[in-house]
Amino acid sequence: MTMVAATVIAYDHDIPYFLVHQKDTGDHFWAVKVHHHEEKTSLGTILSAFQKVGVTNFDDWRLGELATAVEEEGHAESLYSFHVINYQALQQQLPKELVFKSADEIRELLTTIQPSTFTSFDAN
Repeated sequence: MTMVAATVIAYDHDIPYFLVHQKDTGDHFWAVKVHHHEEKTSLGTILSAFQKVGVTNFDDWRLGELATAVEEEGHAESLYSFHVINYQALQQQLPKELVFKSADEIRELLTTIQPSTFTSFDAN
């Protein structure tokens, strides 16, 4: 089984906020299964999953970086990050278990990212 994860990053007064999936086991990056028979890329899969939970407009989304996140079971997942300006509006479109939290609040989760795999996609 191949999984792909994503977060959305926004800044409020220079403090970064990350989209996380709140579960009984704690905060996680939001992950979805890649169905290879659907012939979608992992990026296409994660965008389709966002659409299924209520995101209707990706015009202001910027693809940030791709990294690898190691989940508690020890398996690695591709992790996409997207940057948005108005995360409060996006929060209104998402299910209640997908929330934005500050980097301080998810410090432990952020340590699961393998920074050696970062590749920048966004050029200003």
